[in-house]
Amino acid sequence: MTRFTNDDGFAALWSDALSRRQLLRAAGVGLAVVGLGGTVGACTAEAPAGDNAGEGGNSPGSTSAQLRTAMANTFSDLDPTTASAVGTIAINRFVYESLYRLDPFPPRAELSPELATELPREVDPTTYRIPLRTDAVFHDGTALTADDIVFTIERIKDPAAGSLFARFFEIVQSVQAVGEHEVEIILTQPTTLLAQRLVLVKGMSRRAIESSPEALTVTPVGTGPYRVASVVSGQEVSMTLFEDYTGPASVSFHELTVNVTVDGNARVSGLRSGQTRVIEDVPSSSFESLAATDGIEVEGATGDHQTGLLFHCGKPPFDDVRVRQAVLFAIDRDTITQTSFFGHATPAWDGVITPDNPEYAAPDLVYRYDPEHARTLLAEAGYAAGGVPIDFLAGNLEFLASQTPIIEENLRAVGFEPNVIPGELESLYSRVTEGTYNLFLIKSDTAALGATDAEFLLRWSFYGSLPREFLYWNTPERDRVEQLLDLALTTADAAERSTALAEAQNILQTQAPLGRLHRADYLTGWSSTLQGFRPLPTSGVELDGVTG
Repeated sequence: MTRFTNDDGFAALWSDALSRRQLLRAAGVGLAVVGLGGTVGACTAEAPAGDNAGEGGNSPGSTSAQLRTAMANTFSDLDPTTASAVGTIAINRFVYESLYRLDPFPPRAELSPELATELPREVDPTTYRIPLRTDAVFHDGTALTADDIVFTIERIKDPAAGSLFARFFEIVQSVQAVGEHEVEIILTQPTTLLAQRLVLVKGMSRRAIESSPEALTVTPVGTGPYRVASVVSGQEVSMTLFEDYTGPASVSFHELTVNVTVDGNARVSGLRSGQTRVIEDVPSSSFESLAATDGIEVEGATGDHQTGLLFHCGKPPFDDVRVRQAVLFAIDRDTITQTSFFGHATPAWDGVITPDNPEYAAPDLVYRYDPEHARTLLAEAGYAAGGVPIDFLAGNLEFLASQTPIIEENLRAVGFEPNVIPGELESLYSRVTEGTYNLFLIKSDTAALGATDAEFLLRWSFYGSLPREFLYWNTPERDRVEQLLDLALTTADAAERSTALAEAQNILQTQAPLGRLHRADYLTGWSSTLQGFRPLPTSGVELDGVTG
């Protein structure tokens, strides 16, 4: 079996292309992905509009209506080939189109062409051709061609670009245009997951990017339904309807503003006052009061929004798997469900991916709240006397900070001595990249990237640089997981893929280099003036078919 990432080469690539802190923040160990909120304060909101009008005073459904939304997660640039922060991903859904699009609503099982016109057409087991729409137009008025798709894929693969998606394209040997609107992809090995990986390919304009670096930051040029009018980096993006858009989405708001409001209470206040008409990531503590407010709807959607504990597996005490397991048996997740999430979460006792995923496999080990068993495991690991000191990093996001005292108390009850180190997330990243920590409470949302198959979700967090440089998990079990993921990617036998993924899930559940704690509902609030609105199971807003 060919391993697609050379250990030393992969680590060196990321060291050259990105700082270790950037990689950690962006790469799906739950820090911005994929993301733990940002540090940018809320911007000044516009004056509230009337209850029954679009924010510019337009009648509901008018194509000149304005919509202002508030999201919780910040963003930096808008480069879709390198960005994995959920804030950037949410904005880019309006600006760019992908080759293929996964249904944004649960169960997220339907894959449909977007820039492509059909699923990849097999020429032979390692050669595929992808015909493109002939009517797709960039925001600068130029036509999208096969050369733009070749440019985009080559940029993802280029080490100099530092794309975190590169690991998913190592199986792509080459890509070329075979006509003005057809692309040919040659693989190093066969795979049945090519279309799923091409969800990550958003059509970028070679001409625009080679003409100006700002096309990757504040003046992106896509083919999506909205074009960017202005950007205040990390704070706000203003967009206008792209009149020449020819894609499948039906959008009706002429102006769209996405404002970053990190503070959850400020987002709620903006929705109540009418300053914004959609907010994401409603604080669980505000759910019931918003639900009882006239003119406001609030609903949760279940996705891959998870919290967990990042272990330093390379030094005592967590270099012993029994000690990692002891932590996961020690934590009273049911109490956390009620006190931190107000019931809008489910304890993740039973695996590293969600049980509703079609490729989920029940593991041999299912955790539970069992302090006595936790003490037994510590004793077996040589810590019978207790007094096990650990540095416990805890970010200050509301729902993380609220559960930190519970986790601290639970750990003390079984024999740990946690030194809780709170702080802004940015201030804690360096301790992880330096290895000066034992335990880190994090959140993640890998499915925000647009793919939900098990091989993708597991590869993102447990393959290549992440387990080596941040989990410090350097064991034969890690190597076995990577072998199994490569097998799942390349086998044409569905049964063999399922078996490989099941074994990988079982190893990860038992070894617990990153222990999942909860699967939290993604809570969205919106004005009742919006018709056809549905909440997403991840960051962002879906406006296809929405009026008002």
